[in-house]
Amino acid sequence: MPSRFTFPVAVSAAAAVVLLGALLAGAVLSAPAASDRDHDEPWQAAQRGYTWEFPRDLGIHPDYKTEWWYVTGHLFPVGTEPAEAMAFQLTFFRVGLVPPGVTATDSDWAAGDLVMAHAALARPAAKTHDFTEVMWRAAPLLGGFGGAADTTLAWCQAPTGTAGRWEITRRGDAFVLRARDDRKGFAYDLVCTPSRPLVLHGDGGFSPKSAAGDEGSLYFSYTRMEVSGTVTAGGRTIDVAGTSWLDREIFTSTLAENQTGWDWLSLQLDDGRDLMLYRLRDAQGREDFALGTLVAVDGKVSKLPGEQWELSPLESWQSPATGAEYPVVWRLQIPAEGIDLELRAVMPEQENVSPLTGIHYWEGAVIAAPRGAKPGTGNLGRGFIELTGYGKDSRPPV
Repeated sequence: MPSRFTFPVAVSAAAAVVLLGALLAGAVLSAPAASDRDHDEPWQAAQRGYTWEFPRDLGIHPDYKTEWWYVTGHLFPVGTEPAEAMAFQLTFFRVGLVPPGVTATDSDWAAGDLVMAHAALARPAAKTHDFTEVMWRAAPLLGGFGGAADTTLAWCQAPTGTAGRWEITRRGDAFVLRARDDRKGFAYDLVCTPSRPLVLHGDGGFSPKSAAGDEGSLYFSYTRMEVSGTVTAGGRTIDVAGTSWLDREIFTSTLAENQTGWDWLSLQLDDGRDLMLYRLRDAQGREDFALGTLVAVDGKVSKLPGEQWELSPLESWQSPATGAEYPVVWRLQIPAEGIDLELRAVMPEQENVSPLTGIHYWEGAVIAAPRGAKPGTGNLGRGFIELTGYGKDSRPPV
């Protein structure tokens, strides 16, 4: 494989499979020759003691290999009953191709970063879950990322056949999300305004991914944001309002060799508490490491080590597309916080399957209810669960 990598102007599905297949296997597609490197490790590793600065850290971090801007939320058409609820996901990924301090090839098509974005919309009442993705090299007219002073955080051209672009931008303290796929028949234009301060996870924003604590990410969230805007689906455009959650993670590597995936949860309880939990699993499906964050009603932030909580699968759903079997009903227990909840997917069919890479994961909206309550009754909150590493060839590329 050459020591420099360049993209063509557009990426065909076949070419993308080859590209991402190599990337997901851990190949450094644009790694410089050894003589070009100033040190053994070309990318910065996430470490404790990082000095946060905002809005700077909303923007790009080119010294790290991977980062993402991840927004999920629950939406309700304005003026209609809650049964019309919808849920959305928009994620922008930056994957570094050329390490810092390395000069890329002189080609006009050279790219230092890859832009990938995922968008999904679930409509339980209509029994539909639409997922779409785009992938471009970070270059003029195709896609890119903003720095500390930029109001555009990440953007890329819409999928082939759809005009315009996808983006996440800043408007004062709010975040504006735009995504559209005419072939899939859905779009959203949303404004997400934080209603509480951002939260640093782990140790001052360093989120460890093992008991040793030597691997991890820089991680913060806006755990509760008010949403307004429009959604286009089912042939019509409607006004919506709701709540959302923004995750920001920055890292070079997170998973240890023995770890195959994770279960991640965000939850906004009706009593005003917000909760984030994750656990990493080994090849046998056993919990290898777990950690969480609880935000109290008054905004106080507390760490939740894995021994303080338990997340147990109760019911599963098997994907007809990939054969992967995902838990879709869970019991969540945090005894010290008086939490004993049943988390139920708003619909089982919330798997995202990449047509470009074949990678699949379950990214689903859930409802929190008292343990044993009938589905649709006694709701105590809403959230999202992300399940990776389930089924064949689905280990995340991190």
